[in-house]
Amino acid sequence: MLSSNATAQSDPIRSLEEQIASAAGPRRVELLVALADACMGANQYDKALKASEDAERLSSRLNLPEWRAVALNREGRARLLSNKRRAAGAFERSLKVLRQANIGNKALILDNLEQLHQIALRAGNEREAALWAAQMAQVRSGGSATQLQQQAQPPATAAPSVLLRQELEAAQRQMAEREKAFEESRAQLLKNSRELQRKLAEQEAALENMTEAQMKAAMLLMQQRVLLDSALYRRGIDSLAVANANLALREAESTRRFYYVVIALLFVLAAGAAFSYFRARQNARILAEKNALIRQEQQRSEDLLLNILPQRVADELKKMGRTQAHYYPDVTVMFADFVGFSKIAEQLSPQQLVSELDVCFQQFDAIVSRYGLEKIKTIGDAYMCAGGLTDTPGAQVREMLQAAHEMQQWLATWNAERERRGLPRFDARIGIHRGPVVAGVVGSRKFAFDIWGDTVNVAARVEQAGVGGQINISGDVYEIAKAHFDCQYRGKIEAKNKGQIDMYFVMN
Repeated sequence: MLSSNATAQSDPIRSLEEQIASAAGPRRVELLVALADACMGANQYDKALKASEDAERLSSRLNLPEWRAVALNREGRARLLSNKRRAAGAFERSLKVLRQANIGNKALILDNLEQLHQIALRAGNEREAALWAAQMAQVRSGGSATQLQQQAQPPATAAPSVLLRQELEAAQRQMAEREKAFEESRAQLLKNSRELQRKLAEQEAALENMTEAQMKAAMLLMQQRVLLDSALYRRGIDSLAVANANLALREAESTRRFYYVVIALLFVLAAGAAFSYFRARQNARILAEKNALIRQEQQRSEDLLLNILPQRVADELKKMGRTQAHYYPDVTVMFADFVGFSKIAEQLSPQQLVSELDVCFQQFDAIVSRYGLEKIKTIGDAYMCAGGLTDTPGAQVREMLQAAHEMQQWLATWNAERERRGLPRFDARIGIHRGPVVAGVVGSRKFAFDIWGDTVNVAARVEQAGVGGQINISGDVYEIAKAHFDCQYRGKIEAKNKGQIDMYFVMN
């Protein structure tokens, strides 16, 4: 039987959830409130709380104040049933929404007040419960929501500064009442004094007709009455002084409490400012660390780009996203190739062969970079570089020849060490030619800088016609090299597809 009841309760909940999934606007708010009621009926208080909170947020966005007040009422009920905190706050917010929108939903107002009354009773706060009960009585008698909210709030919800202000106002009213009573007492004393003077005049007239014995008795009686009146007057003055002292004491106590509240607020503000300052410093330090890391990554990317492309091409590619090929009228092109590389490959494993080539080409890269030349590419065991690919005119012939000499010297030292270890030699042919080329980047992926032109082909033929361990140059290169280097003329040598070319060995 319990199972059938649970199933019956869950069916409406599932139905409402299915309707909510496809609903929007005010209809969705209505369904969410209905779901909250159904879940509370099924003792699913957490689910009811979530549905009422969703309804409150949606009605706030859609500017539906009455539905928002209803959703806050359901939220308070769900919190109350599930023993969660801030249930009273939800009912009070519901009343506030009704007041601000001037909505006269009497049933909803009474329900909110009744729930707040019950909460105050359970908390043992009889004064607050009495206030809520008074407000319910006012609503039942026809009072509006605006009048309801204008009543005094319970002491538990009032701010400390408001309580102090109320106490000060009450003390001032009491002081005004004391002053009024003092004025009335003084007027009464004046009246009594005039009455006393009248009686004294009557007594003086009577004294004239009295005998000596009667006069003495009357004087004694009058002295006693004067003493009695003086004691009563002094007692009134003392009572008034005590009342004034008590009032001053209460004022001082209220002022002291007010100062305590102000000091506490200043302390909280100072603590908040200190926390904000230290948090800002921490965020600034974290931001500086992140900026430094970003700069490092940017520099790493910049270095990687410059390792692939020349400076001019890299700058153009970063600014425009593409680059155009440029014509250079005077460029020096060098090819270096190892003699008998096939035989060397037969003597070494593939891993050893690639490792040895990497050692050579890393050294070539360092030499080329030192002389301000531009490495173009490696093709198998061939190494290609160029000079004169800058904005300043000049083919950098002298720098290219110096770099070629340093390559051959390093290879000689390296090969001597290899022979001692019984390893094959790496003797390089180097060929150099100069002339016009076109340089740039082609394609849109895996950028590779390259140069084109007949000058490149002739440089390759000059290298092929060279000898291991020697630097072979063309006649065009010789016209500049003869002023700085000793050269040996080799005559006109046949180059494949290029005919006969004047060639020279540069002497070490």
